[in-house]
Amino acid sequence: MTFDRYLFAYFRNGTDVDAEQIRFAISDDATARRWTVLRAGQPFLRSSVGEGGVRDPYLIRDPRGGRFFLVATDLHAAIDDDWARAVRHGSRSIVVWSSDDLVTWSAPWLAPVAVAGAGNAWAPKAYWDASAQLWHVVFASSVYDEGDDREIATHQRLFVTDTVDFEAFSPARLYLDRGHDVIDVALLEMNGITHRFSADSWLDDDGVASCYVSQERGNGIFDPDFTLVSRELGRPTLSRAEGPAPVVAVDGSGAFLLLDEFEQRGCQLFHCTDPARDVWRHVPEAALPAGARHGSLLPISDAEAHRLLDADGAA
Repeated sequence: MTFDRYLFAYFRNGTDVDAEQIRFAISDDATARRWTVLRAGQPFLRSSVGEGGVRDPYLIRDPRGGRFFLVATDLHAAIDDDWARAVRHGSRSIVVWSSDDLVTWSAPWLAPVAVAGAGNAWAPKAYWDASAQLWHVVFASSVYDEGDDREIATHQRLFVTDTVDFEAFSPARLYLDRGHDVIDVALLEMNGITHRFSADSWLDDDGVASCYVSQERGNGIFDPDFTLVSRELGRPTLSRAEGPAPVVAVDGSGAFLLLDEFEQRGCQLFHCTDPARDVWRHVPEAALPAGARHGSLLPISDAEAHRLLDADGAA
């Protein structure tokens, strides 16, 4: 199949009850500069399970038959704006939807993925392992010892679990623990290199935590020796960044990367010809959906785009 555009799944900035639900937008072409928002910006998918809100949506295409899945964080922060609760006593499940055509979706279901002592399960991403014929699902959790009163939050670390159907999952195992908060991991496979992006809150010499995205380069998702490329992607263009969403450009021009300048301008688009050699350059003329927070970009065909647009009445 030839891919011509991108489907952007995201949640919206704001504290109203609908902000933390899933919205879709379709790029007008392969450049990702202009977007058509579906359902006039109203939620395309709503969670009716868990906390009733969802963030950090990640769209995937199953190579075994063209089915689609969307995984997301089970979190409704707008209810209480209590981030202390969210990392100590939050959901240990992720929310999953499935679809055969991107238009009609299943009811959402909860998938428990985090270890028993986890305080949360954030920003799940799923990566296909062709040799093992399964999906590796990576997410962030804080973890507490049994009997811990959880008055003091522990740092976020990354875990991985495996699944073939997004219904049954293997026990989660530690993927990456740096001794400080690391969330929002995202991988990009391009030209035989695995590029790993994460919101990595490393501490500088003054003990100040970074509020930018790191990029590393390695050989596969489980490479034990990723090489650091950059600790502060987007700087100085952005005042802060999280929620990286990379994708290989469908027109062969390189790769795109969305970075979420949280509490500021929201998602911003960057482009480079080769992440292994080139720097990411801001695309200021990109008109992303208003209020879009971090999510994911899925390459789609013109036929798939028109099917969505026709169903939406936005063609």
